[in-house]
Amino acid sequence: LPLAGTVKIGGLTPAQAEGIIAKRLSDGGFFNDPRVSVLEKEYATQGISVLGEVQKPGVYPLPGPRNLFDALSEAGGTTPRAGNTVSVSHRADPQHAQIITLSDDSRSSNQSNIYVYPGDTVVVSKAGIVYVVGDVRTPGGFVMENSHMTMLQAFAMAQGANADAALGRAKLIRRSGPQQRPQETIFSLKKVLSAKAPDMNLQPGDILFVPSSTIKVAGRRTLETIVQTASGMAIYGGIP
Repeated sequence: LPLAGTVKIGGLTPAQAEGIIAKRLSDGGFFNDPRVSVLEKEYATQGISVLGEVQKPGVYPLPGPRNLFDALSEAGGTTPRAGNTVSVSHRADPQHAQIITLSDDSRSSNQSNIYVYPGDTVVVSKAGIVYVVGDVRTPGGFVMENSHMTMLQAFAMAQGANADAALGRAKLIRRSGPQQRPQETIFSLKKVLSAKAPDMNLQPGDILFVPSSTIKVAGRRTLETIVQTASGMAIYGGIP
């Protein structure tokens, strides 16, 4: 700097840098009461880390404070497997991550579009998976779009049931309680299809089992066997 010479300010706040430069000018006898202003034009060494279910995970050098959606856009947007929650860890308080819920509603989206700063870490969650097994055309695990899926949607993803399926004795298996033990609920998928029973929202990890009416053993499949079948699909189908 003119008169002050070379002043090292790396790692300092703007206020600290102002104080050092002012002292240098004062000690050199150039000014009696120097007033110095230091402004951050851009952050050159720190970026925002965008990780999880985004198209291009990485660290992006976004200068100054930016919105969350700006950071997601830099990473190419979210993947089809993305959930509806985003964790934002601020560099100033890394122990208390901020959980943001993404929404298609414009008002909620504006509230979710918080500020992120250089050094922050943004992690997009993975959507849950539900499993449809038994006498259906395409059994498997299916990703919940926007963390939402109903029984009929899951049934449609499995391309419906085979001709011998016992739709009136379908089972919904869900882990619940402190021990997360699987609990089964018998219901009539036939009534749901005919709008005589409500279409239930599924939760991540739910298993929809459609038994066969022609093979007696299929109707007597134990809860453990059904859960093991769904787990096998997750492993061999490459679903983490």
